[in-house]
Amino acid sequence: MQFVCMVSAAVAWPAMGFSQQSPRMPRVVYLSPVNIPAQVNALRAQLRELGYIEGRNIRLDFQDAAGHVDELPMLAEKLVQAGDIDVIIAISTAAALAAHKATQTIPIVAFTAVDPVGSGLANNLARPGGNVTGIAVFSEETTIKRVELMREIAPRAIRLATVTTKVSSGPQSFGPVLEAGRKLGFTVENLVVNDPGELAKTLSPEILAGFDAFVFVPDVVLSAHMTEIIKLVSATTKPAIFPSPDWVSNGGFMSFGPDFADGSRHLVAQLDRVLKGAKPSDLPFERPTKFDLRINLRTARMMGIELSPMVLARADEVIE
Repeated sequence: MQFVCMVSAAVAWPAMGFSQQSPRMPRVVYLSPVNIPAQVNALRAQLRELGYIEGRNIRLDFQDAAGHVDELPMLAEKLVQAGDIDVIIAISTAAALAAHKATQTIPIVAFTAVDPVGSGLANNLARPGGNVTGIAVFSEETTIKRVELMREIAPRAIRLATVTTKVSSGPQSFGPVLEAGRKLGFTVENLVVNDPGELAKTLSPEILAGFDAFVFVPDVVLSAHMTEIIKLVSATTKPAIFPSPDWVSNGGFMSFGPDFADGSRHLVAQLDRVLKGAKPSDLPFERPTKFDLRINLRTARMMGIELSPMVLARADEVIE
């Protein structure tokens, strides 16, 4: 009898071991118009702080359109059709719209520059109602402030240029520059970079020479070419205001806008909630609460730009 029991146990043991499989790791797809390694590395670090270790308890799949924004809808559609996605992180309004068009069921956590209600991603901010939540920057508001700052530091400037790509050339991004600029006595022109590979052509010295000042709006494709853009614009010795502090840290003259690194932490916190079972329809879109005015005084001196003590006193950070 004892022998029979031992044999039965031996037969049952493999079956028991087979049923105790490792829990399935959630797969998160990161969808962006362009690859920015610094942002990807920051996301991984922020996830680790919350206990998510890639390959151990989460799978991360980074997908981008290599700067070709028109390809985002096709890319999103292919990803959704392939299946096995738990959450999509969408970086930019364009990526969020592409993901939302491809699926109305897979949760989407988005980082959008413009109003998600106005762009059709949510019914309202407090209760989005669909499968999209995240962080909404509302760049319309900060863009107006950048134009006002430019009038203050360049009172004689007339011709104002903004630089956009297909990510930011729509009315929600360019419109505020145009409207605020005209009210403050600027003539405004939009320099559209249709192909990031032709950036130097679109922002050639001959073209930039026709303007007195530059105001930039948030644009993830432009951020991927930050160093080149700063070099091209700084060569004009004319003032340019950028949308976030990292531009100033990399040599840009001035920035006003939200700290996108802080915004990324809030985005990852939203992702964490969704992975733990929260529904995007019930998760309010968050708005940045920290806005910084930063000035690179070294760059200003090199460009021969003088700033009033009043402007310098308002700055949250001045790089000497």
